Amino acid sequence: MTTAVSTNENSIDNHVDDHVDKEIRECFSKENPKCFFAFAGAGSGKTKSLIDALSFLDKEYGNDLLLNGKQIVVITYTNAACDEISRRLQYKPIFSVSTIHSFLWELVKNYQKDI
Repeated sequence: MTTAVSTNENSIDNHVDDHVDKEIRECFSKENPKCFFAFAGAGSGKTKSLIDALSFLDKEYGNDLLLNGKQIVVITYTNAACDEISRRLQYKPIFSVSTIHSFLWELVKNYQKDI
């Protein structure tokens, strides 16, 4: 029996794509890591899947990363997406969420005299 759960006012989660989140988590295997690409339309749950994957990484590897002074970098295109992802990740220090512009600026700002 499949149950539909309302996740917000405009969408219904019928769990049809739950296997995708499992497949994404499998890409983070230490023994057999894989790359993946998420391509889907607006409102399809890309951000939810991203948050699920990042939460998995935090749970599995977060303490080790923090103990070694490392973070998981999340790069977005817009400030709105940056804010939403940061909020959903509860502003945890394991994640560094930024726009592509601010991420690149952090890389080159010390070289601005040369630029």
